[in-house]
Amino acid sequence: MSETTLHQPLPQPPFRIHSRTDVGKRRKRNEDSLGVVARHGIFIVADGMGGVDGGDYSSRKVVEMLTAAFELIEPNDIRYEDKLNLVEETINAASVVIKKEAELRGIQGMGTTVVLMCFDVTTFRQACILHVGDSRVYRYRNHDLASMTVDHSMAAESGLSDSALVPVFMAGVITRAVGVRPEVEVDRTPVDVRKGDLFVLCSDGLYNMVRRPQFCSILQHKPLDPAAELVNAANDAGGFDNITVVLVELLAGGEPPIHPQLADTTS
Repeated sequence: MSETTLHQPLPQPPFRIHSRTDVGKRRKRNEDSLGVVARHGIFIVADGMGGVDGGDYSSRKVVEMLTAAFELIEPNDIRYEDKLNLVEETINAASVVIKKEAELRGIQGMGTTVVLMCFDVTTFRQACILHVGDSRVYRYRNHDLASMTVDHSMAAESGLSDSALVPVFMAGVITRAVGVRPEVEVDRTPVDVRKGDLFVLCSDGLYNMVRRPQFCSILQHKPLDPAAELVNAANDAGGFDNITVVLVELLAGGEPPIHPQLADTTS
């Protein structure tokens, strides 16, 4: 990208955003966190682990550090590839901070998942998902729901895609997390995007509770607040875990929007 292009004013980010996090029905504390940096096209979900003394700290810390990393940078002053590199560097920096905090607190297994979607805000024709752990991104396009990430979990590595078939000893066991080691391998998944695409970032407290037909039905019926509808569905199904979801609809390029009447939000 040329220097001239970098310093041209960028268009207003064409996103329709809904987000919600909920403690669920069985937990006493919410260890999930979410973040939105709309001007940079960055959306984050993190699911902490390590109990009430560590999980909420870990998920909050990675979201805070990712948000702070872009706070003083103007969107037209950073190239897309540099933005992706900064995200990965920040996730690793957060891993160091969380690990040190775990050592100070004497907590074993303290850490967090993180899944982040980063759009190229110069063209809005491409995006990249960066993730660690088993929080996911789905894309809803043409009434089809497709998972865009592969879990870092014992179940996924054993080839079990149906959660109903996962043995008890494997359930919820992840093989990669932020904070367990000073350095963490971050998966990158490039994604093509088009107008009307609806991306759903979520913790396992959502997708383990809401089956695919119901998931699709909620999105297809275009509720005014789809994040609230999905969280309510997870709680109605038992709410066994914390539930967090960020929905991002792209309103630029390609086909007409899937959800034309959704209300704009920035939270």
